[in-house]
Formats: sequence, structure tokens, C-alpha cells
Amino acid sequence: MTTDDDRARLAVQLTALPVRELVDVMRRVLPHYTEDEAGIRSVLVLATATVDEDSPYVPDLALVAWPDRDHHNGGLGADQGLWNEAECARCETTVTSNAKRGFCPVCGSRCGLT
Repeated sequence: MTTDDDRARLAVQLTALPVRELVDVMRRVLPHYTEDEAGIRSVLVLATATVDEDSPYVPDLALVAWPDRDHHNGGLGADQGLWNEAECARCETTVTSNAKRGFCPVCGSRCGLT
């Protein structure tokens, strides 16, 4: 079990990471919290919520795709923020990433993002 101080130190370390490195850490952590029970699968994901000032009550939500490290020669993709977007061909979830190729965090399918 961890203490509040332990979690505070971890939070400081995480906030020091650039977005693409934070996504890589979350790629390693969040899937461990997936639950499958009675035919229902629940996946903990990282997401973005973009709000247009003209319609502040209707955010555009996108799940953060995990970068395809093989496609990016072991790297994490460009350090440009989460500007690439696509719809997963398999589960039709909107995904976003800093990388041009990634994996849907819900179904694991490869996604090409633009």
C-alpha cells in the first residue's frame, strides 16, 4: 500500500513528462485495470475532451491510442501533442495520438491516424 506522499511524488514525476512519454507510461499501466465479467468488458483509458467555445457543453471526446512502437522504430512518434486523429475501423471509437500509427485502447486494433 502507498501513502499520500508516495502518490504525490509519483504525480510530480508524471507531470514532468512530455505528453508522448506520459502516454507511453499509461500504455503500460491502464490495461492492467481491464475487467471482464459476465460478458461485459470494462477498459480504463486515457482520453482527451476538446471543448469549442461556441458549444461549451458538448465536448468532442477521443481516446488516446497507444503508439505503434514497431512502426516508429521503437520510438514514441513525433513530439507534437495529440493532434492526429482517426476512427478505429474495428470498434468505431474516435482515437487521437501524437503518432501516425497506433493501437486502439479498447479493442487493440492498429489504427492509421492523420
